[in-house]
Amino acid sequence: MDSSAGTHTGVAPLDPVDPRYLGPYRLVGRLGTGGMGVVYAALDGRDRRVAIKCVHRVLASDADFRDRFAREVGLVRRVRATCVPEFLGADTRAEVPWLATEYVPGPTLAESVGTRGPLSGSALTGFAYGVAEALTAIHAAGVVHRDLKPGNVILAPDGPKVLDFGIARATDGTALTRTGGLVGTPGWISPEQYRGAPATELSDVFAWGGLVAHAATGQGPFGAGTSDVVVARILSEPPSLSGVPEPLRGVVARALAKDPDARPSAIELRHTLAGMLGAGGEPDATRVLERVRETGPVPEPALDEDEWSRGAPPRRGWARRHRGALVAVAGVTALALVVGIGLRALTGEGSLPATEGGADDPTTSVAGNGTDDAGIGGGQGEPGEPPDGVPEEYRELYQSGNVVVEPEPGTESALIRRLEPVSGEGESLDVLRLTFGTVRYGEFGDNRLTVDLEYLPDHGSLRVHSDEFVGVRDIRSGEESLDFQSALTTGILADLDPEEPSARVRVVFRGARVVYHVPASIRGRAQHDLRYAGGVCVTPNEVGAAGEPQYGAGSVEPHDTTMTDGALTASCAFTDQPEQT
Repeated sequence: MDSSAGTHTGVAPLDPVDPRYLGPYRLVGRLGTGGMGVVYAALDGRDRRVAIKCVHRVLASDADFRDRFAREVGLVRRVRATCVPEFLGADTRAEVPWLATEYVPGPTLAESVGTRGPLSGSALTGFAYGVAEALTAIHAAGVVHRDLKPGNVILAPDGPKVLDFGIARATDGTALTRTGGLVGTPGWISPEQYRGAPATELSDVFAWGGLVAHAATGQGPFGAGTSDVVVARILSEPPSLSGVPEPLRGVVARALAKDPDARPSAIELRHTLAGMLGAGGEPDATRVLERVRETGPVPEPALDEDEWSRGAPPRRGWARRHRGALVAVAGVTALALVVGIGLRALTGEGSLPATEGGADDPTTSVAGNGTDDAGIGGGQGEPGEPPDGVPEEYRELYQSGNVVVEPEPGTESALIRRLEPVSGEGESLDVLRLTFGTVRYGEFGDNRLTVDLEYLPDHGSLRVHSDEFVGVRDIRSGEESLDFQSALTTGILADLDPEEPSARVRVVFRGARVVYHVPASIRGRAQHDLRYAGGVCVTPNEVGAAGEPQYGAGSVEPHDTTMTDGALTASCAFTDQPEQT
C-alpha cells in the first residue's frame, strides 16, 4: 500500500463507508489506497497530523493474516530512526486492524523527480545517506523492507522518510501476498530474488542502489521497458550509472552487484556517505541532514495548517468533555479509573510524568510529587459504577472483570494490560500497552528503565503509578513466591485518556533482574504466582569481576517463566545459590 499518495497535493474526502474514528484518532480524509487497504489522514488529541493504515475488511477476516500483521507491528514498533516516520500506535485486535504513524508532508521521490527533475549535489548525497540511515535502523530491528522504490520514499522538509517498511516481510503465503505488489515491485527486485532466493537485508541494499540512481538521473539503472526486458537486464547486464556523479557512483555500483556478498551493508553505506558529507565517525543523522539543508534544502510544501482541523469530526472522549469539571476540583484529580475487579475514586496532586530526560539521582522522585497512597494502581478497590463515557457493552467488564498482564504476541519487550470477563466468556478489552525501551545502569548499580505507555480504549482514562512497577533480583530454587522490591521512582507517572494516550516514563530500580508491571488489584495474586507473565528481563551488557553490573547501557529481553521441578530455571533471575545472610 502506497501511503504517500496525496501527501503534497491534498487529502481526498472520506467515502461514506469509511470510519470517522480509529482508536484515539479523528479521521479527516484519504491519503492513499492500495491492495492492502487505505491510508487515512487523521488528527490526534492535540490536533497533530497522523497517517493511519487500515487494512481491507476481506483481509481482516483472515486469522492467519491477523497473526502475521500483529507480529509485524511488533517489529515496526521497535524501529526508531530520523528517516523513518515515528510509530504512534496500532490496534491489531480491532475489527479492522490499523497502524498509526506520524504524517510526513512532501512529495515522493517519484513525484519530485517527475516535476522538478533529478537531485544533485549535497541534496543527492543527503538523500542517499538518509535512506541508508533508515535501512540501518530497519535491519537492526530484524525487518527486511522488500519494497524500497521511488514511491515509498517521501522528500520531507527535514530529510527523506522511508515508508511501508516491514509489512511485506510477514506476508508470504497469506492473503496479503495474493493481493499483489507487496513482496516487491518489478524493476526494484534483486537478482537473487528473481532466482528464487528469499529477500535479505542485502536485497534492500540492491534496491537502495537503484533508488539513488533514479534520484540522480530520473531513470532506473537498468532502463525502461517491459518487466521481462528489465528483469533480463537485472540478471545479466551491468547497471547504467553514467549520470551518477563520483564518488557516489562507485558506492552505488557496489550496492548493485549481482552477488549479494559483494554488496556493502546498510551501516557501511551510512558511514561512507557520512564521510562524503563531512561528518565522519558515528554521526547523528539529524545533524548530518541539517548540514545538507544548509547547503541545499528541499523546498517545503505549502500546507494549510487549519485544513485538516476544519474537516475533522468533533473530538470525543470523557476527559475532553469534562475538562471544566476537572479544573474546578482545584488540584484534586477525580477520575474514576477502571482496571481490575472494581472502581475507586482517585485523588492526588497533579504532577508531570517521569520523562526520559528526568533526574539522574535514583533516589529522586522523577514523577514530581512523591508517593501518592490514594488510588495507586489505577482502579483497585470496591466495586462501583464505571466512569462517564464507558460504552454500555463494557460496563459489566469494568465492574467485575479480571486484570491480566502478559507479553504482546510478536514482540520482545512489550506487555499488554487487559480486562477479561470473570466467566471466561465474552469480549475482553486491552487497556494499556507498555513497551520497555532503553535501560542504563548507574554508577551504584541502579538500573534506569524507560517505558512507553499507550492507552488503548477510546473511552475512560487511566492513572499509572510507580507502585505498579516492581522488581525482582533473584528467584531461588524452592521459593514459593516472588520477592517484590519497590521502584526507587515514586509518584504518579502518567494520566492517560483518549485525548492524551501516550507517555514515556522512567522507572528506577537497584539490582532488579526482572521488572514486572503489577496493577494493585492483582498484586497479591501475582506475587504468589511464580509464572506471572507480566515482566521483562533487564540485563547489563557488561558485568564486573564480582558479577555486578558495570556502568553503561543494558538490554531488555522477554522473561522466560518455564518451570522445571517447580522452579523457574529458565528465568534470567533464577539462581540455585542459597540466599546470603
